[in-house]
Amino acid sequence: MAHDLCMRFPVLTAAVTTVTAAANIVQLTVPGVLERFERTPAGLHGEWWRTVTSLFVQDGGIAGTASNLLFLVLVGTVAEQVLTRPGWLLHYFGVGIVSEFVGYLWQPVGGGNSIAVCGLTGAAALALWRRDSRLPAWGAAAVLLWCGALIGSVWFPLTFIGVAAMMVAQTRAWAVRPTAIAVVVTALFLSALANIHGGALVIGLLLAPATIRVAGARTGSVPAR
Repeated sequence: MAHDLCMRFPVLTAAVTTVTAAANIVQLTVPGVLERFERTPAGLHGEWWRTVTSLFVQDGGIAGTASNLLFLVLVGTVAEQVLTRPGWLLHYFGVGIVSEFVGYLWQPVGGGNSIAVCGLTGAAALALWRRDSRLPAWGAAAVLLWCGALIGSVWFPLTFIGVAAMMVAQTRAWAVRPTAIAVVVTALFLSALANIHGGALVIGLLLAPATIRVAGARTGSVPAR
């Protein structure tokens, strides 16, 4: 993988994180914002804006907000190394919006940018499978930690699976491709439980082969650590 000093500056990640964080500050300080803009069945019956605005409000309180913003920074930065900017926006907002319709079926009330981060995770997973040299050295660890957080939302102790896997990925070069497999397993596991994040991961994974930029790519083996 590429030396971290050679990474592209994650312009889109920084911009979207800033806007989302600003919306979250408003939500936490102004009563009623979450209820007005989160995903509810009303989004299919006239209040169409909820399908988009639900990506900018958080239903997990302060802890959930901080977690979602942190992983947006981490996974967004990873994905921005291998996607064009239109591709990044498609994985984030395109997958996020489509996943809201999955949410109307599986989890009709809620809000958060985590499903959009799952869209980016699909691109990161394919790049990891290809052992793309543009990825930062910590890319696999970040993705595994995110997978742990996702399955931990079902039962918190499962989070520690992600923590343990992250620690392995940081010290073992062979863990890069297994990380991509872990994303697929997480997607299937959560989808089987009708969890909206599973659907978002599946959509992101299916979209990735069409969006990973090829021009200028330097794919190859990851140097041993």
